[in-house]
Amino acid sequence: MKKFVISFLGILALSLPANAGFKEHFDLAQQYLSNYQYSSAISEFKNALKINYMDNSARIGLVNSYLARGTYHANTEKNYDKAADDYRSALFYLSMYPNANSVKNSAHAITQVSGNLEKCLEVTNFDKNPQSRFNKAKQLRAQGDFAAAAYEFSQSLGSKELVKDSFQQIGDIMKLFGNDPKSAEYYRKAVAAAPNDIPLRLSYAKVLDKLGSEELAVEEYNFILTRSIDNKEVLYSLERIYKKKLEENPKDADTIANLGAILQKQGKLEDALSYYQKAESIDPSNINTRLNVGTLYQQKGDYKTAVVAYDSVLILYPDNVQANLYKAQSLAALGDNKAAQTYFKKVLSIEPDNEIALNEMFSSAKASMTPLQYVDYVKKNANSSAAAEILYSYALDLHRQNKLEDAISVYSEITKASNNPEVFVNLAIAQGQMKNYDGALTTLNNAKSKFPNNSQINDAIKNLQNENIASKFDKAAEYFNNKDYQAAIAEYQKVQPPTADSMLGIASAYQNLENRAKAIEYYQKALSLKPTDSDIAYYIGVLYAEDENNTAAEEYLKKSLALNKNNQKASDYLKSLQQQNNANMLNEAIALYDSQKYDESLNMLNKLLIADPMNAYGYYYRGMIYDTKENKLEAVNNFKNSLKYGSGEDLNIVNYLIAVDLDSLEKYKEAYGYYQKYSFSNAPEDEYKQYAKARLEELKQYAK
Repeated sequence: MKKFVISFLGILALSLPANAGFKEHFDLAQQYLSNYQYSSAISEFKNALKINYMDNSARIGLVNSYLARGTYHANTEKNYDKAADDYRSALFYLSMYPNANSVKNSAHAITQVSGNLEKCLEVTNFDKNPQSRFNKAKQLRAQGDFAAAAYEFSQSLGSKELVKDSFQQIGDIMKLFGNDPKSAEYYRKAVAAAPNDIPLRLSYAKVLDKLGSEELAVEEYNFILTRSIDNKEVLYSLERIYKKKLEENPKDADTIANLGAILQKQGKLEDALSYYQKAESIDPSNINTRLNVGTLYQQKGDYKTAVVAYDSVLILYPDNVQANLYKAQSLAALGDNKAAQTYFKKVLSIEPDNEIALNEMFSSAKASMTPLQYVDYVKKNANSSAAAEILYSYALDLHRQNKLEDAISVYSEITKASNNPEVFVNLAIAQGQMKNYDGALTTLNNAKSKFPNNSQINDAIKNLQNENIASKFDKAAEYFNNKDYQAAIAEYQKVQPPTADSMLGIASAYQNLENRAKAIEYYQKALSLKPTDSDIAYYIGVLYAEDENNTAAEEYLKKSLALNKNNQKASDYLKSLQQQNNANMLNEAIALYDSQKYDESLNMLNKLLIADPMNAYGYYYRGMIYDTKENKLEAVNNFKNSLKYGSGEDLNIVNYLIAVDLDSLEKYKEAYGYYQKYSFSNAPEDEYKQYAKARLEELKQYAK
């Protein structure tokens, strides 16, 4: 079993400071420690350190308390997690606190406590990689165990990715403890790792400010203003610092001017001007003050007075870049673009890479030029790379303003020498917005040959094709609604490659033109592109029916139902068509029968009864034909089916016909029954009924 040892550091016989309350907390803490009340001792030693964080006696007392409690947790409670946290806190106060190395035996103590901590980490299988230690530190801080957290943050510095956050966290904890010098030290290290972290630099600046390190604080505040120009907290802090400096030295022109600049950034323009004037009266040679006066008048919108301020600088220093630039900006704001160009060019002659001058020179020039004139101007006055960037920005601006023709003309000029695929894409978009889809597709195809694997171009082509198709459908629909079917057909035919919907549009147009053949042709093309569409098959079936091609009509209607058994339109139309077909076959069979073309009639009836096996009249006429052929038995069978599937007075005669045929077949008993049915029917009293009644008398013996 691991043994955790405790070896108290000897508290040096130091004279305790006379801070109010310090001695009371210290003595009480000592008493608690001697009585093994470690938690209470820790609390009181912390209270003493809040009063004087530099006191070594309180610090070592706190270390001893943590060490004793940690060893109790480990040896008695076997709670190695709690023990580890206490050892972490002890190491924080031993190795990271002010004057840590000035205490006798501190190195020995660090070795001892570190050994105890390592034993705890080993027992608990703690992963000691930097990320795990960082996570543990965050957990400890969340729990309020700040000293232990700070120690663990210090142990995560082995990872470059964690350096900034670890130093910042330790700085935060030191600030929480009231140890501003240590807080500043760790913030400084964090800033070195992440110089562009504005919230971090603000924390660092505020600690420096609190410590009275005004020059360093001002440096940090000014850096923050370069990234966050209207940071109110920073502006108020700088105003306070500069006002304090003025109390110490009321005649410091630089401080007066700096205070004016801070007030200007806060929008306190009249106060700022007052300070600028005061600074200028003390040091008339300071051109920065005059420049600031000019920017203040620019801010007020008084560009004429601003120009006067800049001229006062340029008289003495004609090559001053800022004075020339600011004057150019003011002249442009006054609408004197020609004069502004002169001063922008002056700046560029001194600093050829001055982006502000370059951009604003061209910005002021374009106000009085057509787009193409502006393109030529930029090309003449900027190198190729800068010109491309300026013109692209100009084209985008025109595009955003929906000045599409101008944007297209500028984009087109840029594409002549551009290696930026976005230019081509945006040109195509603008062309598409002008409904020039062919031109847009040409632009993109040219771009694709130049940038073959560019996903942006490929996506743009797909989108444009969809837009193109959609526009053609819209135009076709407009023609269709206006009943200009030929124009609608022409527009649908422009959809390439053809789609089922475009084919349907053409078919519908031909249908309205009563050109059934063409309508069927395009409906069939639509069906080939969309072979599972039940409705298209239905439309074809209807058109074939209207064209009296019932065989084809029935085929497509059946196909429609095969694709969708719930297509009620197809179901109803098929039934109606079949009924009509059956009626036509029956009428044809009757006509053949009446013409004594019995064999042809019989063939037609056979077809009818295959299609409609419950057609009573089909059976009737087939029975009549078999009668003429003296095939009485087949005649009887057909007559019986006629009665089975039919009803009505006109079929009463069938009972008579059956009776006569059975009579001839000497099936008298059965014949008697049918004679009887006929005799009792409401058939007219004619010779057939008289004959039936007579035969009933003769066949009485078969009645039973």
